[in-house]
Amino acid sequence: MSKTKKEFLTVQDMVLIAVFAALIAVCSWITIPAVAGQVPFTLQTFAVFVTAGMLGTKRGTLAVVVYMLIGFVGVPVFAGFTGGLSVLTSPSGGYLIGFIFTALIVGISTEIVKEKKEITKIVIMVVAMILGDAACFVVGTIWFMFVTKMNLATSLTLCVVPFIIPDLVKIVVATIIVNRLKKYVRIFN
Repeated sequence: MSKTKKEFLTVQDMVLIAVFAALIAVCSWITIPAVAGQVPFTLQTFAVFVTAGMLGTKRGTLAVVVYMLIGFVGVPVFAGFTGGLSVLTSPSGGYLIGFIFTALIVGISTEIVKEKKEITKIVIMVVAMILGDAACFVVGTIWFMFVTKMNLATSLTLCVVPFIIPDLVKIVVATIIVNRLKKYVRIFN
C-alpha cells in the first residue's frame, strides 16, 4: 500500500509565487525619487503586503525570496530598474531583507486568524501589516546606519519619518484589495 506524499509546492503554488514575484517587481519600478534621503518611495511594500496577505506565509514569503533572488542575479527588478548584489550593499539594501520579515509577519498573522467576523480579520490584517512594516523599517534602518555611518536620529529622519503616512495609505489599500480578492486565490488551494 503506498502513502500519498504531499508536495511542498504544487504547480498552482509555483504559478502564484511567480505572478506575485512579478507584481512586486512591477511595483518596485513605480518610484518617486528621494528628495532628502537615499531611500526612494516605491510601491514595493504595498506589493509585499498584498502578496503575503493573499498567499499566506509559505507562498508569500517564497514570492518575496524569488523576487529578491531574481534581482540579486542581475535582473533589473529593484527600484530604479536596478539589479545585482550591489543593491544589497547600498544604503537601501536592508529594506529588501526587511521584506522577508514583512511577508512572514503578515502571512503568519493572517493565517492564524480563524475568526469568522470580517471586521476582526480586517483589524488583524491591518495590525499585521503595521508590524510587518515596522520590522522592515527596523532591519532597513539598521542597515542604512551601517552603510552610511549616520546616527539613529538622522537615519530615522531620512528613512522612516517620510514613509509613515505613505505606508499607512498602502496598508489601507492593500487590506481592501486582499479582503476583496483573497477568495479568488483560495480557488487554487
